Amino acid sequence: MSSKIPVVNYLTSTLGSKIRIVTRPMNQNRSVSICLFVKVGSRNEHPEIAGITHLIEHLLFKGTEKRPSPMEISSAIEGVGGILNASTEQEFTTYWCKVPQPYMAEGLDLLVDMVRSPLFAPEELNRERLVIIEEQKMSGDHPDMQLESLMDKLLWPNHPLGQEIAGTRESIGSITHQMVLDYFAKYYSPSNMVISVAGDIDHDDVTQQVESLCEGWQAVETPSWIPFIEKQCAPRCSIASRKTEQSHLSIALPTVSATHPERYAIDVLNTILGEGMSSR
Repeated sequence: MSSKIPVVNYLTSTLGSKIRIVTRPMNQNRSVSICLFVKVGSRNEHPEIAGITHLIEHLLFKGTEKRPSPMEISSAIEGVGGILNASTEQEFTTYWCKVPQPYMAEGLDLLVDMVRSPLFAPEELNRERLVIIEEQKMSGDHPDMQLESLMDKLLWPNHPLGQEIAGTRESIGSITHQMVLDYFAKYYSPSNMVISVAGDIDHDDVTQQVESLCEGWQAVETPSWIPFIEKQCAPRCSIASRKTEQSHLSIALPTVSATHPERYAIDVLNTILGEGMSSR
């Protein structure tokens, strides 16, 4: 791509009805950042499988048909000086890496390989249960994280949005190997994914590489999110008592949608009221 194209330029292409690709050329950079987004999160989970999205995120790092060990996955990126990580949110899961520009193809190959052909070895499932349970315990040591959890339960009672993203010890312990396979097959479809690439790249080159990596990968229709119907007509409050040196307070209000034109004014108001030591 010509360096005359502004760095603010975004290019999007879709491979038929399959994966969507978004690129941003930043030709002054010598590294490339690649993100693969899957439209699935804790919002898709019923209570009996709470935490399964996050569990699958962990398992995708444990081996694929092409790279059957965790070491082979991590070394593919870290071995060339790159960074590899992932996160699970309420409405999406992200797998990302940052690599030196000459290794962009390797980064794309790895991320697509992880989401397309994971091994899901039963022994790794049992190991990751313990890892996630330890993560749950760790989050319990942070009052600010517990505050967010209480707020989610207040905002979305009896709904997956109000559940812990990592699930509970009971729900994680009850998830079977077959449940993992079924859930993965239901949501990990190329038509439910977006790949974004930023750096010293060419959009057509990225598209051709992704098209080659996704060849023969059949798209399936994925279920929609579980809807939430707001019925609140009175204030809600939740209090948790702990022996800490500070008190933590959070107030939440329903407001405009994430695409509303006034969302920027809401961001400014939020900063004035509650961001940093100079606010309030």
